[in-house]
Amino acid sequence: MAFNRKEKLRDNIEAIRTVFTLEKQQRAATPQEREILSRFCGFGGLKCILNPAANLMDAAQWTKSDRELFPLTAELHRLIRDNSKDEREYKRYFDSLKSSVLTAFYTPPEVVAALADTLYDNGITPRRLLDPSAGQGVFISAFGAHAPGAEVMAFDKDLLTGKLLSFLYPQHKVRAEGFERIEKPFTGYFDVAASNIPFGDVAVFDPEYTGAGNYSRRAAAKTIHNYFFLKSLDTVRDGGIVAFITSQGVMNAREGAIRMEMLKHADLVSAIRLPNNLFTDHAGTEVGSDLIILQKNEKKQAVSETDKLFAGTAPDAAGFVTNTYFQKYPQRIVRTREKTDTDPYGKPAMVYLHEGGVTGIAGDMRKILSEDFANRLNVDLYQEKASRQVGQTSPPVSVHQERMPRYEPTPEDWREAGEVMQESERKFRDEHPPQPEDYPRGALKSEPVKKEEKPEPAPPVMDLYDLFNFTQEERRLAQSGQKKKQSGKKARRAAPVSRSLFDQPVVEKEQKPDAPPEQETVTPPEVQSMEMEAVYNAINWDTNPPINGFYETMAQLSPGQRERLRQENFATRQNRMDKAEDLPEQRTSQASVPVADGFEEERHRNERRLQEIREREEAEKIEAELMKPRPLMGKLEPHHKEGMMVADGNQVGYLKGITRYGATFHPLELNKAQQEKAELYITMRDSYQRLYIYEAEMHEENKPERAALNASYDTFVERYGRLNAKANVKFLLMDTSGRDMLSLERAENGQFIKADIFDHPVAFALNDVTHVDTPHEALSASLNRYGAVNLDYMESLSDNSKDELVERLKGQIYFNPLVDNYEIKDRFIAGNVAEKMENIFRWAANNEGNERMPEVEASLSALRDAMPRPITFDELDFNFGERWIPTGMYTAYIKHLFDTDVTISYSESIDEYSVKCREKNTRITDQYAVQGQYRKYDGINLLKHALVNTVPDISKSIGKDEYGRDIKVRDSEAIQLANAKIDEIRNGFTDWLNDQSPEFQQRLAEMYNRKFNCFVRPAYDGSHQDFPGLDLKALEKRYGIKEVYQSQKDCVWMLKQNGGGICDHEVGTGKTLIMSLAAQEMKRLGLAHKPMIIGLKANVGEIAECYRTAYPNAKILYATEKDFSPENRVKFFNNIKNNDWDCVIMSHDQFGKIPQPTDVQQEILQKELDSVEENLDVLRAQGKEVSRGMLKGLEKRKINLLAKLEKVEHAIKTRTDDVVDFKQMGLDHLFIDESHQFKNLTFNTRHDRVAGLGNSEGSQKALNMLFALRTIQERTGKDLGATFLSGTTISNSLTELYLLFKYLRPKELERQNINCFDAWAAIFAKKTTDFEFSVTNNIVQKERFRYFIKVPELAAFYNEITDYRTAEDVGVDRPEKNEILHNIPPTPQQAEFIEKLMQFAQTGDATILGRLPLSETEEKAKMLIATDYARKMALDMRMINPEKYEDHPDNKASHCAAQIAEYYKKYDAQKGTQFVFSDLGTYQPGKWSVYSEIKRKLMEDYGIPANEIRFIQECKTERARKAVIDAMNEGKVRVLFGSTSMLGTGVNAQKRAVALHHLDTPWRPSDLSQRDGRAVRKGNEIAKFFANNKVDVIIYAVEKSLDSYKFNLLHCKQTFISQLKSGAMGARVIDEGSMDEKSGMNFSEYMAILSGNTDLLDKAKLEKKVAALESERKSFYKDKSGSTWKLESHTKKLEENNGHIAKLTADYATFTSRAQTDEDGYYRNPVRLDGLTATDAKSVGTRLQEIAKNAETGGEYTPIGELYGFPILVKTEKSIREGVEVKQNRFFIEGAYKYTYNNGQLAMSDHKAAATNFLNALERIPKQIEQYKTENAKLEKDLPTLREIVGGTWKKEDELKQLKSEVAVLERKIQLELKPPEKQMQTAAEDAPQENISIARPMKTENKGIRI
Repeated sequence: MAFNRKEKLRDNIEAIRTVFTLEKQQRAATPQEREILSRFCGFGGLKCILNPAANLMDAAQWTKSDRELFPLTAELHRLIRDNSKDEREYKRYFDSLKSSVLTAFYTPPEVVAALADTLYDNGITPRRLLDPSAGQGVFISAFGAHAPGAEVMAFDKDLLTGKLLSFLYPQHKVRAEGFERIEKPFTGYFDVAASNIPFGDVAVFDPEYTGAGNYSRRAAAKTIHNYFFLKSLDTVRDGGIVAFITSQGVMNAREGAIRMEMLKHADLVSAIRLPNNLFTDHAGTEVGSDLIILQKNEKKQAVSETDKLFAGTAPDAAGFVTNTYFQKYPQRIVRTREKTDTDPYGKPAMVYLHEGGVTGIAGDMRKILSEDFANRLNVDLYQEKASRQVGQTSPPVSVHQERMPRYEPTPEDWREAGEVMQESERKFRDEHPPQPEDYPRGALKSEPVKKEEKPEPAPPVMDLYDLFNFTQEERRLAQSGQKKKQSGKKARRAAPVSRSLFDQPVVEKEQKPDAPPEQETVTPPEVQSMEMEAVYNAINWDTNPPINGFYETMAQLSPGQRERLRQENFATRQNRMDKAEDLPEQRTSQASVPVADGFEEERHRNERRLQEIREREEAEKIEAELMKPRPLMGKLEPHHKEGMMVADGNQVGYLKGITRYGATFHPLELNKAQQEKAELYITMRDSYQRLYIYEAEMHEENKPERAALNASYDTFVERYGRLNAKANVKFLLMDTSGRDMLSLERAENGQFIKADIFDHPVAFALNDVTHVDTPHEALSASLNRYGAVNLDYMESLSDNSKDELVERLKGQIYFNPLVDNYEIKDRFIAGNVAEKMENIFRWAANNEGNERMPEVEASLSALRDAMPRPITFDELDFNFGERWIPTGMYTAYIKHLFDTDVTISYSESIDEYSVKCREKNTRITDQYAVQGQYRKYDGINLLKHALVNTVPDISKSIGKDEYGRDIKVRDSEAIQLANAKIDEIRNGFTDWLNDQSPEFQQRLAEMYNRKFNCFVRPAYDGSHQDFPGLDLKALEKRYGIKEVYQSQKDCVWMLKQNGGGICDHEVGTGKTLIMSLAAQEMKRLGLAHKPMIIGLKANVGEIAECYRTAYPNAKILYATEKDFSPENRVKFFNNIKNNDWDCVIMSHDQFGKIPQPTDVQQEILQKELDSVEENLDVLRAQGKEVSRGMLKGLEKRKINLLAKLEKVEHAIKTRTDDVVDFKQMGLDHLFIDESHQFKNLTFNTRHDRVAGLGNSEGSQKALNMLFALRTIQERTGKDLGATFLSGTTISNSLTELYLLFKYLRPKELERQNINCFDAWAAIFAKKTTDFEFSVTNNIVQKERFRYFIKVPELAAFYNEITDYRTAEDVGVDRPEKNEILHNIPPTPQQAEFIEKLMQFAQTGDATILGRLPLSETEEKAKMLIATDYARKMALDMRMINPEKYEDHPDNKASHCAAQIAEYYKKYDAQKGTQFVFSDLGTYQPGKWSVYSEIKRKLMEDYGIPANEIRFIQECKTERARKAVIDAMNEGKVRVLFGSTSMLGTGVNAQKRAVALHHLDTPWRPSDLSQRDGRAVRKGNEIAKFFANNKVDVIIYAVEKSLDSYKFNLLHCKQTFISQLKSGAMGARVIDEGSMDEKSGMNFSEYMAILSGNTDLLDKAKLEKKVAALESERKSFYKDKSGSTWKLESHTKKLEENNGHIAKLTADYATFTSRAQTDEDGYYRNPVRLDGLTATDAKSVGTRLQEIAKNAETGGEYTPIGELYGFPILVKTEKSIREGVEVKQNRFFIEGAYKYTYNNGQLAMSDHKAAATNFLNALERIPKQIEQYKTENAKLEKDLPTLREIVGGTWKKEDELKQLKSEVAVLERKIQLELKPPEKQMQTAAEDAPQENISIARPMKTENKGIRI
């Protein structure tokens, strides 16, 4: 049966329609509907559903073959849209269908039946079946035929398929989610796992795998098919079977580690390769697949030979890599024939086919399976393990329940929790002692009571009370904390059967015992095979939320205590039964005693008593019914959660099984006092939840609900005490919202008081400003409330009229006619002023004579004055591929360059250019093409790379491996040639622009100015602010701050106006006070409701103290370490939420523990996922059909993105409590101190080979910050929402600017068409690609964003939201930095090692350095290793080998110690202090380090006391750290050592600092700045009064090392960054340098620097350029020689074709001159054959056919006749076919060439056609002439281009000559500087010791250093 796409699509639509119908009607499927559902076959092979089908016009984009399916596809869209509640659900449905196009190839039922039948025949009948990828359910059906009662769990990620399965198999557990969601308790649970599993390199998120220590399990999580195998093996029990049909890629993958992991605890039962046409009839596709069957064997000892074959791969005879198992056992391949063809992705592959169809395939499978099962299936192991699990029908946890907060009290806490209720219980029992009537109902009756027939109720959800067989009374006692009374009475009855946690509840029956009680034996309750300890260990708190404290209680008990509890429970139950048996006897005896009133009175009394008993029994029956779980009758409110205590009717209970439709109410058995307390608590809690939710969502005060909350709280406190009272805490925590309720009180002065929510809203800001004193304050209040200048409102607040306000605020507000209102200066003259001015000019032209024109003129004048100077075209620097330039310009340029029609389009969503070329020419195929070994990269391919500034990764083969596969390496020469041609394309664009008309250039410049050069940063003047509430006296007393700096006022004003920004103030300029001022002002003015400050752990305490000092009355919440302990964290988060804080302060690490809102995370992810869909739309719009490869790639990206988000969410959840998230806390502005700590934000880039970009994956810390900022920005609807504060916002590279903008300005980036890093880099950065020779003489490619262009505009974009100030700008009273470069000559050991380093750099032989040879990984990082060794060598030789090398008096440590001692003595009277920094050789206790070595020298050589020298690494706690800092400020510690990370920030120990020593140079300018800031900062008293207000900063540099070079490079970088920040950059382009910590230095510069000769360094740089150019020239001429050969070939071909044309023309002329025509003008056919006189067609045709049958010419051309003088020839040709010789005669007519028709073969069945064969051949001559002419036209078109290439010269020849001459000049200079060989060298040697001695005295002025 062929695959009928139309029929299958119709079946699918009807099945989906049926699913929606059943879902709406909430009923089961009828047999007819089940038949419709069973015909569903998925959408594999129905790629048409990917096409748009919204309207009829979309059909035009469909391919012709698919167009017949358009109506059905449109119907499918309508069906799903009509049955979706919103667009989001519709998209979810269709996304799942689209995903299934790749994977939903359902297995033919016959094949699955063959598997299930054969397993059944061999004794395998599963009681528990797992299908992890169920699809249509064919595996469920096949196995169900033999095991109809089996417990089945089926997964399918497709939403619609999951729903369909649930209706098709309602008796089974069907889960519409990924298999990775299966819970841990199902480990080792199933008998059989069988399925057709998905295949692909898509990731799956499973914490057990992604975080596993085992490499194979981690790797399996990245490939879904491998994951399914390993995870399924986890889920089946020992002896269980895993049988999967999967792609051939599982067994053919070269990496065998995962296959070996499968077999670690499993045996291979069978592996069968199935034919490619298996799915043809059912899914319309041919794809290779395998059936793999494994049997779990946990006791497996060793790997068998079969296992090794299964794990291995090798090339087969045809050269295809195939699993060695099938090479050994080819009979395990089901096929009737095989051939070499291609797989679905177009790659060569061996294809197997079976001509017997599905039936034949199934038959062959049965035979192979029967044989394999007989040999390898261990039925005994399967049956043995199965028998142990009889009776266990479900796993030990429930699933599908919401996660609830976990609380773990101790047993003592549990007992205390019920104190209040216990007292009520005791009082109640004293007043109402037990009566005989209180015994169980039915006790007076001897006969069994007939049970009323009722339908079986739905089983309630079981909990752990059921596990221990607790009665209602025992549950009540457990919940109230009371102990059970011990019973000494012997048990009489048999123990009840212990039930599993998930057994269905048994309805109790009262029945008469079969034997007297005395004869019954008593045994303790049988413990199930599953230990109770294992049950508790397996409890999943996500799916089993705490129910009234029971879980917590039981989890705290030891296994022994739980066992005793069960025994006590058993004894108590027996005691109760004994009492029940004795009771009827007592009552009977009482009833038989005569009384004085006579028999009649006794009878009436007995009747009344019996009536009372009946009434009581009826009441008890009703009460028992009421105590059963039931649907919640009351309203399910939004705040209701699983396990929450609620009141329903007149009962109190808890909720379980909450869905959007309702919940199950579980009543609690409470006495009157308990019920009253619980109901009062529930009323209070519901009032609180309703109040908070309403105000948070509506931003409107709810006074009635607040009054209700106060009333219920007051009543509760009056009767039971404060919520946080010890007895109440335990009671409240029994409710899942108890923690929220405890936060309704906060501690103040040792007393609990009401939280702010009782008094006013805390979820939003209340505007209660009623009066202001100045117009400026009125303006701020107006901006706060209305976001604009509202003069009416301002007039109502102040004592001024509107006109007075306008006059007083002149220069501060301007009238904007576009909004018909005033705007403040900082908003009006800001942003894109060019566009604003154009729009106002247009308004003025249309409104002449308007009364407001004078105000408009004033506004225009202000804008005109503020306009940035337009940048001219000549000043601009363009990059080819800038996204803002219209693609039409690129198209025009490329048409000019390639001289053919080319179209370029751009997709913003995927940041990708697409190029279409209708006809390629030699410019594309030759001039701009590169031939690699495996493929050709033509001009179109290189153009795509040029547009996005990348280079193709071209590879070549350098030999074969052991399997005959190519060993591929990067083809450096081809890559370099490709790079040169890409550069030519890119650079040619600028030349083309320069050749355009002035008008064109002007338009382009205007476009750029409107886009980028249009921003104005207002001059923020905050001098008018007076900061109400600021305590300057306290600040002066504590910090010496007499007034607020003007810079601080300006910065705070900017932050208030913009709602955030960047405070880029240098270290020590008062950023802490800026945070305090801005936060308090924002709060005061209502610009922020609840601001938060986060800082470094080391600084955050000081920030809080500064805030408290500045604003002593402010309500600040400061997070201590104790607040963030696990037991207090939840309470702290609720404290943030429920109180109206002026500011919340915490550390970066603590901030990371705040749960981020999942909806924001989902939104960020959804944008990525949406772009995937948009990618497909873009491809379709370009007229491209979506190929399977495209779809696979996009789907893979989509799934991996989902897995990545799941991983992120899991990482957040495991580090945080599932409580209040960031959004619920109401925080609406963040102040991030030291914001550069969050710079590692994730970003996407295609420039993965570019150095210096950092880790694109980013850090979790930065991602959390992005989530928080997006939450705030989403709430406000605008950019910013945060303030970044740092003196080093750009710490290393200008590329960090992009990440700042991504955090703070997402909307503005979007306006500039920048939606990713690559789009930003295309505008502002230039990538350099350097090619240099490595030590192995290979060309190495190094890429880097080294140059930045359009720097002024980039700076303007940064400065628009930034307040940048240096210490000089601020006027901070701090000492001046006096930098000293202290040069040190190398010691003999260092000199020797420098030579070794140079040899290592040249040869790559690591043994020269005394270490093991480089590994393969280290080879790639060789220069980084060399750089690292050079750094260590410069610091101290013992850093390389402490045992081999010794101390030296001239090493860096000795010089540094001498310098420290000098400063120590010089400032001894003032107790001057010094900092020593080094990131290498830091202090480690018990180990040698440079720190300890210098300390030893200071102690032994200079007598400095040990207690005055400290290492910051010794301080393990914050207290110890603070003590050292205080001791340094007091002069008790005089020298402090540390690294940049530990000592560079958060250390205010500058009071006595006189010197700072850099033993090494850090990698980043920011690190150097942070180091220097420890001493060069305000508050340095000793430097100010005793050191000429200077701090000496000494940089130690060993000559011939990298020290000086690195320091100078760092200085240059810092200069560029500072100029960009200040906007003082004169140039439009800057160069960042080329060395970084990731790759080290390049080889040539490294060699030159180690030589110590600066001329050699210059020479090395020139030689590097020369080498690269020569290599490029070589590639150019190599490419040119290919073009020369092609030109010769074209010319030769042209000449040959012209010769052919001439001969053909002559033959045709001869023919036409001789030819005769009939009356109709057709040529006659006068064929004359030898020996035949007749010329009629029949005779001639018959004779020719005879000749064709019988002639034998021996391979020679034999004449047999003529036509118009042209000889007719026949030739006999022989060939071998299938081993038999075959003879064939071919016929020709001869002219200049031998012409044929029908390839010389006669028509053997048509006489006329045979006779006219030769006439037809002559008539075809003009067509052949035309073919040659067409080919000539193409050749002639290419000839000019080829001649241009061949005649062209290399354009960089002059540049190469110039560089070579410069090298020659340097060489001569170096030779002249060399000393004469013998004599002078000897003299130099004699003088050397004296020089060394003088240099070794660093105290001398001339050797002290070079001041810079």
